[in-house]
Amino acid sequence: MSVAVAEKNSGITSADLVKRAAALAPKLRARIEQGAKDRKVPAETIADLVDSRVFRACMPARFGGYELPFGAHTDVAIELARHCGSTGWVAGIISSHNWWLGKYHPDAQHEVWDDHADALVGAAFASKPGTKATKDGSDFIVNGEWLYCSGVDNCDWASLMTPVPQPSGPPDLVMVLLKKGEYKIKDVWNSPGMRATGSNNVIAENVRVPAHRVTRMAELNSPASPGQTLNTGWTFKLPMLDVFGYSVAGPTLGCGRATYDIFVASMTGRTALDASKVTDHATLQLRVGEAAAELDAAEALYKADIAFMNGVAKAGGTLSALDIARIKRNCSYVATLSKRAATRLVEATGAGGLMEGSPVYRAFSDTLAAAAHRALNWDINGTTFGRLTFSGGESVEAELQRRQAAAAAALKSS
Repeated sequence: MSVAVAEKNSGITSADLVKRAAALAPKLRARIEQGAKDRKVPAETIADLVDSRVFRACMPARFGGYELPFGAHTDVAIELARHCGSTGWVAGIISSHNWWLGKYHPDAQHEVWDDHADALVGAAFASKPGTKATKDGSDFIVNGEWLYCSGVDNCDWASLMTPVPQPSGPPDLVMVLLKKGEYKIKDVWNSPGMRATGSNNVIAENVRVPAHRVTRMAELNSPASPGQTLNTGWTFKLPMLDVFGYSVAGPTLGCGRATYDIFVASMTGRTALDASKVTDHATLQLRVGEAAAELDAAEALYKADIAFMNGVAKAGGTLSALDIARIKRNCSYVATLSKRAATRLVEATGAGGLMEGSPVYRAFSDTLAAAAHRALNWDINGTTFGRLTFSGGESVEAELQRRQAAAAAALKSS
């Protein structure tokens, strides 16, 4: 029995993993500048995360994971992001892949984990026009370029959403699993926020992929995924595409918390030009009070949603179209509240707080960059919820159908 499985059997919890993440804080803070310079999370930090086993939060127990409920990985990501936004982001995303890989074909899981339980898998959903996979016998031939694959430089695999053209109708969408060496990394990530996420592009050229490494999105979004023959636990019955948003909303909240923590520390003991204590100014007190309320509200929303979706899955139920729309709305609103809080605070830092290397401005920039993720787009998710509230006429497959339509348009334009 592996150490991780033994730990699971002894009752490792999400709180235990959060404590492990918190213990890494001094190292994470010390490496922030290096990560920003290199534009990727330092290898030493990835090694520390692997050693702490926080990546295994929701990973299947049979392969050495803790198989904790969905959200354990985002609890960890929130804590990590309070000390380094990029590390929290990459950890939240990669850890989510260890959860959804448990829904893949059993042979794919064995190939990834049997000889390397700490293998890291990157992923990307967006791609350039012309990206596709075509059947060739029982295999697939994969070509294309995928965008913003966070942490890919540190990964052993990449899982990429890919359209498969069909004789008629929209393309089928699949997740193609490629091993390192089968793809190239294109260095494109130059962002003022989340500088160290290494969210670079992935390019595949005529890569032959066996069928067991290709899983349909429709199956990953279903309780009856191919991985159910291996991993029967209820946590693997949640729809991957519909709940993934919290894997990025979590670290966004952590970045908002970081902005708040750093701002409060920087203002304590500071004096204004008239020699008064800035913390005595009612306007500053009000900004802190409102930002704290926004972050607390975001956290409460996050916790309520995680409890709700896990409760539905544990009871053997399914999420309705309105449930899914509400979860996506809330993901976006967690990010929106975090962004509002961070903005409210950075506005009061003065010119000094905007200088290169300013900790509060870095945390603010990380919050804004994280909140820009499509899964957290308030305009999209807020209006979708409003439309369904009035019409109630959308199926649970709506998100998949929208993505299929987009893929069809991209193939047509290529």
